[in-house]
Formats: sequence, structure tokens, C-alpha cells
Amino acid sequence: MREQWISYSALEKMGPDVLRARISEGPAQAARWVEAAALNGLINAQLAWGQMLVDGHGVRRDPAAGLRWFSIAAKAGSAEGVNMVGRCHELGWGVPPDPTEAARHYRAAADKGHTWAQFNLATLLLEGRGVPADRRGALAWYVHSARGGNAKAMTMVGRYLELGWDRPARPAAALRWYRRGAAGADYRGQFDYARLLLAMTGQLDAALPWFTRAVENGVPAFCRNVGAGLREADEPELRRIAHQALERAATSGEAADLRAYAIALAEGLGGAPDPEAARHAFVAARVAEDAARAQAAARPAPVPRRRGPRVVRLLARVLAKLRAIGQPRVAERR
Repeated sequence: MREQWISYSALEKMGPDVLRARISEGPAQAARWVEAAALNGLINAQLAWGQMLVDGHGVRRDPAAGLRWFSIAAKAGSAEGVNMVGRCHELGWGVPPDPTEAARHYRAAADKGHTWAQFNLATLLLEGRGVPADRRGALAWYVHSARGGNAKAMTMVGRYLELGWDRPARPAAALRWYRRGAAGADYRGQFDYARLLLAMTGQLDAALPWFTRAVENGVPAFCRNVGAGLREADEPELRRIAHQALERAATSGEAADLRAYAIALAEGLGGAPDPEAARHAFVAARVAEDAARAQAAARPAPVPRRRGPRVVRLLARVLAKLRAIGQPRVAERR
């Protein structure tokens, strides 16, 4: 039986500390309160609730319902809502993938100054998905996004300048943009800054902390590539970074990543060989392989990508909005 409806007046009477405690009680409890806030017209809650439905965070996964909530926020004037409708069309959340429709929504949100929509539109233009390929137009949107504070866009501007896309290469300018992306905690920016700094100046000591941060912040797929790229380096410090990257990649639980980490342990990539740890990693790789085979035989439904950190950020914004809850109910927006 469904729990008692949480009214707007009940939300209004609660202080921020009580609300924070309720939302912090766990995903299911958070879902109940975020849904209530969304139904009562709080735009940030509508965005958070839409993302929770897409991810299945504290609630049964329902991407189509998530898309409906993003659309509600978009119709209320939220640029973030418009952007998220675009994401649904690009990634096939609750609707067949349609990059052309995604580009239309990204452009609408980008024109409102939404930095992630600007980044997303730039990426479609760069790749020629849903729109004609346009490197110059993509760069213009990456620059807009970067000037709005998007660290990933800063890294992409650096890549344009380093590789000479659409204009002569300018490595020194690329290094400055990579530095900005790195300072903004973009792990690719951190890696590219370290890589180019080392190539241009030979300053290994200055580059190492940025390589380390990139591995600490990077997702397993990124770390897999870093590990493969640095494992044959002449410098032992870079081989240690490769070891750390392979260790991080192994957190994916995939057999190939576990096996690569096991080999690194057996060879002593990060220092002395560790046969016992390598043996355990090889066993874990075999278990993961067997599990993958069993899953393939059973043909399970695809597992959705989790976006927990985004949900957490949106929940924080819901709390901030609820603190000032004496305002008009309906209003505004990713």
C-alpha cells in the first residue's frame, strides 16, 4: 500500500535539516521525498526525479517516465530540462535514439546559455551525428561552454589547439587550456596536461601529480587505456602510474581488466612482483569470465549505466530549493 501523500504544505513546514535527514535515509526514502517535491512543482526535484527514474536509483527503472519528467521541467522553462530531453533522444532513454532530435533540443538549451547543452551540441557537430559535421561550429560551442566554466569543454578546446583541427596547431595554447580543464577536475584534462607538459618541457616531477589525479578521478575505461599506454614507459614512475591505472580499471569487474591487473602484479609493474595478489586477481578474472558467459547464455536485459553522482548533485539542489520553499510552486531546468 502506498505511503500517505506528502503535501506541499508539509514540505513547506519542514526545515532544511529535517528534509536533509529524510533524503539521506537511503535511495528509497529519498525517492519518496523527491517524487513529492517534483509533483508539487519544484523544478530541481523534477529533474532529480527524472534522473532517478532513468537510473533506477531508489525506484524501479522507468526511462520513459524519466523522459516525461524532463519534459515537464523543460515546458516550465528549464534549460536543463530541455538538455535532458536531448540526452534521452541521443542515448535512447525511454525513446528510440534520434541524434537529430537530440541536436534540436541541445541547440535550444545551448541558446539559453546551458553549458552542458553547448558541450553536447558541440560533440554532435564534431562527430556529424544528427547534424552535418562542422568542426568550426563545434569549436565555437566548446569555447562557449568552456567560458561558462565547463572543464570538459576546456579540455576539448585544448585538443583542437594541440591537434590543429580547423587551424594550425598551437601546442603552447593547448597546454594552457588543458591546464584549465585539469584545474576544473576533468580527468582527461589532467592526463592531457601532464602528457603535453612532459612532452614539451621534460618536467616529469611536475607532470606526475597530474597523471596521478587523472587516474584517481578517471572511470575504469579511461584508466584501462592509460595503463596500456604507460606500461612500456622507460621511466619507473610512469610504470607505477600504469600500475595504478590498471588497478583502478580492475574495479570495473570485467575479466579483461582483472586479467591485465593480475599480469601487472605478477610482473611487478608498480614495484616488486606480488605472486599471491596476482593469483587472486587471476581467479577473480576467471570468475568474472564464467559469470559473463552465464549472462550471455541467459540473454539478460542490458544493465543501464549508473549516474549516481549526478543524482547526488541534483538532490543537493533539491535541498537548496526546499530550504527556500516559501516561493511560487512552479517555475524553471540540464
